[in-house]
Amino acid sequence: MILYLQEHHSATIQALADAFSVSHMTIRRDMEKLAKEAPIKIIHGGVIYQDSSLAEHYTMTHARSHMIDEKKRIAKKAAELIEPDDIIVIDAGSTGELIARYLPRDYHITVICYALNIASEVSRRSNCTLILSGGLYHESSMVFESDEGLELIRRNRAKKAFVTASGISKKLGITCSNFFERTTKRIALESSLTGILVADSSKFGEIQTGHFSDLEDFDIIITDTGLPEEFYQEIRDKGKKLFVV
Repeated sequence: MILYLQEHHSATIQALADAFSVSHMTIRRDMEKLAKEAPIKIIHGGVIYQDSSLAEHYTMTHARSHMIDEKKRIAKKAAELIEPDDIIVIDAGSTGELIARYLPRDYHITVICYALNIASEVSRRSNCTLILSGGLYHESSMVFESDEGLELIRRNRAKKAFVTASGISKKLGITCSNFFERTTKRIALESSLTGILVADSSKFGEIQTGHFSDLEDFDIIITDTGLPEEFYQEIRDKGKKLFVV
């Protein structure tokens, strides 16, 4: 198992169970033993190999363990904004995955997405129509990338787009850590009537490499109570609706 983790840097319990053809219980037991002698960190649903300069590199497994309570509150509030027969876009990321998990179950929704974890959650819902763009699969973010996928998003229209971010700066705008996601996020916003930024407070004041939008491009911002004070005023000044949960 340690060689597998050294190669992949992180893994879910399901991925390890599939790789070694054993049960989840066996994987959990082996991880607990391994954690006593190897540089790994056990998190909810998986494990991260830490003895590497890549340990801080973004992976979905890592993101799922960061500020999880805040992300759950944000996702639940986002799901409350969904109405019967809505057509929505759910962006990639751990917060997007939680939104998909908390989707209403008692009326029909159409969901457009471009990430495997989002599609997996939505596909389990009998009340949801799923539109999934495909292409090259990026394991770290679980995102699909292709020109054809971008065209599919561009050809469709949504009432609401729930978009995530890795950095939100007053001066330099809204950024993501994966450069290839910029165009996808931008087209998702352009194809939607209402843009909703869903980001925990740790993203505010941060800057990543891939700029894809600015606060002006969103109608609603949902975040948690750790939001820095200077952003309250910035969001008010721009006339945006703010939900702090």
